[in-house]
Amino acid sequence: MTTTTNSWFRVDRDGLRKLIEHRGKALVLFELIQNAWDTDAGNVQVILVKEPGRPAATLTIRDDDPNGFADLTHAYTLFAESAKKSDATKRGRFNLGEKLVLALCKSARVISTTGEVIFGEDGTMRRTKERTAAGSVFTAEIRMNADEFTEFHEAFHRLISPGGVTTTLNGVELAHRAPVTAFSCTLATLVSNSEGELRPTKRNTTVEIHEPKPGETAWLYEMGIPIVETGDRYHVNVGQKIPLNMDRDNVTPAYLTAIRAAVLNHCAERLTPAQAAESWVTDALGSADVEVDAVETAITKRFGLKRAIYDASDREANNKLVADGYTLVHGASLPAAVWANVREHSVMLPSGRIAPTPKPYSDDPNAPQVQMVPMSEWTDGMREVYDITRWCAAQLGVHDDLLVEFAKPTQRTWAACYGQGSGLHYNMTRLGRKWFDTWTDHVEGVLDLIIHELAHSRASNHLDSAYHDACTEFGAKLAMAFFRNPKKIPHFKKLREAA
Repeated sequence: MTTTTNSWFRVDRDGLRKLIEHRGKALVLFELIQNAWDTDAGNVQVILVKEPGRPAATLTIRDDDPNGFADLTHAYTLFAESAKKSDATKRGRFNLGEKLVLALCKSARVISTTGEVIFGEDGTMRRTKERTAAGSVFTAEIRMNADEFTEFHEAFHRLISPGGVTTTLNGVELAHRAPVTAFSCTLATLVSNSEGELRPTKRNTTVEIHEPKPGETAWLYEMGIPIVETGDRYHVNVGQKIPLNMDRDNVTPAYLTAIRAAVLNHCAERLTPAQAAESWVTDALGSADVEVDAVETAITKRFGLKRAIYDASDREANNKLVADGYTLVHGASLPAAVWANVREHSVMLPSGRIAPTPKPYSDDPNAPQVQMVPMSEWTDGMREVYDITRWCAAQLGVHDDLLVEFAKPTQRTWAACYGQGSGLHYNMTRLGRKWFDTWTDHVEGVLDLIIHELAHSRASNHLDSAYHDACTEFGAKLAMAFFRNPKKIPHFKKLREAA
């Protein structure tokens, strides 16, 4: 014997209830409210009455849409074709919401301009010819304890009312929330094609930014309906369909990043330094959609105007900038995607580019060798500075036979340099022969440069305390050497005349 039914599927109402009950009774409110808001209603009334002594409540939602429920079969037919699918500014898309609501109800009744459907507690469904002159009324008995009753009220007041609609709960009007700002941007959405299939696309839409009320956590909204808690700085209300999962309670990480980038592009100036360091801002800063001005503003808010990237190739520059009040930002402080945007737009520079430490010679092993001035070309002044330099090195215990040479590099950024294995080089390109030939006119400058370079025998970093200590110690030692036996100082007569 063959049994034939007129449907491929059956839905276990109790099984469906168990699957979705964890979403709370706010699901009922949001699904029914969104249906009412998607119509031409100007007034939507929600009435919730707790049944005394029982974990149940009677819920009534009434609207004044002139057209009412266009196709009453949609109240009980899953995934039926809906006009909402092709309109990105309507909230519904699966024709699923009413069925989820019914799964949470003990009994229900829908009456509209096209008729009435009664859903009995025993699982039966029947239609009548009763109808309204305008609008629709949904009435149901719902399992609801005291905590869920409170949760329902709290959920109602989280809604963001669309313009032109008055929405009330037990006579109390949903307060209007004025956005702190609103803007247009292009975001992903879903619309149906000519065959009724939902397809992803991108569309320009309005986005509203709202301040959370005291005690509220920020949410992402779809046209006034809370979708997912983000914990970000603001409530974000998107004016079109949001690409959601089947449960309609979450978005993809990529979509959330795009939302955050759009918010940062328009709200970066509003952030405090502490807010600029929040995780949602970091996420937005790594987006391909974030704008240069937003990156600049957020980085400035977080790290200040005086900021630099820690430069492992120029540690002295790092120390110098710290001493000047800069904030050094290390690689681990930001994700790779954020660094890509920071570097692409030169929002923050390495220490070595802001305050480069003069480098006497190129680090490139293939660079041409620096030419030295042969002794046959030395002037008398160069020989005399050579003698004084070597004497100072010996008196200071740096080297008893210091190699001193006169280099002709291409760089003019340094006057002299000292290396443990290379001795002390004077930069003729920077100083010139005249500086040596007239050394008696600036003895202090000569001695200052000698002490400066020889102190690098203790520390390479100018900002190192060891370097500072070496400078003061060497100055004191040379002063004592001059007092003890000045006539042993090379070219003492010229020094004395210069003094």
